[in-house]
Order: sequence, then structure tokens, then C-alpha cells
Amino acid sequence: MEIVILRPICILWALILAASLAAGSVVINEMELNPPQGVTEWVELYNDGGQPVNISGWTVIVTDGGWVGRMTAPSGAVMPSRGYFILTGSPQWSHQNGGSSALFDQSSAKLDETPFRQDDWENDLTWGRHPNGHDTDKAGDWGLGSATRGAQND
Repeated sequence: MEIVILRPICILWALILAASLAAGSVVINEMELNPPQGVTEWVELYNDGGQPVNISGWTVIVTDGGWVGRMTAPSGAVMPSRGYFILTGSPQWSHQNGGSSALFDQSSAKLDETPFRQDDWENDLTWGRHPNGHDTDKAGDWGLGSATRGAQND
């Protein structure tokens, strides 16, 4: 009788663990917080894991002082293994030239965050992780370089 009860519980825990490991492999990889004229701000996510990840309802929140902007992945959004996903801000956003970003899953658990980064140039330079997905939670993970939206950071 005990084995019959424990089996579904073990399966449930295995599924929860697998889901959390997959989510743990998605990071903010690149961000354009002061794009050239006519281009909208964007944040690139990168899945460094070996499995696709459903990111439906995941949100990136960009904060610049008291200003906050939100970008949310649409329903059905799935990131392939070692793949990218771009979230785009609103063309009406108006804030200073920089910010920090945080990634939240559909249950509002914080999965990743960036340090504050300044971008005063209104050009194609972006802040990106070097190499892709490199996450030691240190400011040195980030460098300013040419935009590589949806591709490997140079």
C-alpha cells in the first residue's frame, strides 16, 4: 500500500525538479535599452539548457530609477535548446538611457537579473553576456558591444 501512494508523489517531484532545472537554464543574455531612432527597446533571453523551455507568461521588467517597463512572452512561447527569444518593449517608452532587467516566470519567481547598465549613445551598441549565457551573478559577465539580436554575442 505504501509503494502505491509513494509512486505518484515521486513522479510529481521528478516533474517539478525537471521543470525547475529547465527554467534555471534561461537567462537574460542581451539588452538594448537606448536604441537608435525608430527602433524599440528589446531584451534577448537565452536557453543554455539541453531541453526546450515553455516561457509562456514569463516577464522581463526593466527598471530605470522610478520608471518601470514590462515585456511579457505570449502564450505558447517555447525557447529551443541553446536558442534565443526576443521580448520587445513599447515604442512609447520614455526613460533615462539605461536600466536593469529582471526575468520572472509565470508564477512571479525571479529567475535572473542584470546589474544596472548605462547606455547614452542611441546606437546599435547593447549590453550582453560574454560568452552567451555566462552567469556568475557578477557585473563582469556583461560587456558593451555590437547588437547581436537573436544570435551569439560576439
